[in-house]
This record gives sequence, structure tokens and C-alpha cells, in this order.
Amino acid sequence: MKVVYKQLMEQHGGSIPFKILGGVGQKKTVKKPRKRRSRPKKRKGVKTKRKGQILNVDKYSPGTIIRKKARLWRLTKSNEWKQIYE
Repeated sequence: MKVVYKQLMEQHGGSIPFKILGGVGQKKTVKKPRKRRSRPKKRKGVKTKRKGQILNVDKYSPGTIIRKKARLWRLTKSNEWKQIYE
């Protein structure tokens, strides 16, 4: 028997605890700080319906025809957008 083990046996009264031998040891776990989201989670559910943007009348002259959402719109002399039916 090695001298080290003899000394340990004398020190601990005939039996050496496993912790001292190094046979059994619990892993030391390091707690990592929890990451926080900088932005809120996206909600998956019923989406609200958005109102479509109305084209600005000041930018266009009367008689202008514009395609918006696969439809043709014409600006009248009274500055109103009217849909042109094909």
C-alpha cells in the first residue's frame, strides 16, 4: 500500500471517504445569466385589417390614371379618385 493511502487511513479511522480519494465528485455547475429579448414576441393570431393609403391628390393633376392594387384609378376634375372598370 502506498504511503499516501496509509496516512489517509490513519487520518480518517480506517476508511477513506470517496470525496477525499477523488473517485466521486459532484460537477460544479455555473449558472449562466438568462438572455432577455430586446423586442417583444410576435403575436400569432387574428390580424387587424389595415386601411389602404389614399393617394395624395395634390401630387397629381386631374385626368391622371394610376394602377393601384391591380385596379385602375382616375383623378377627376373635382379631385376625387374614381375606379375605372375594364
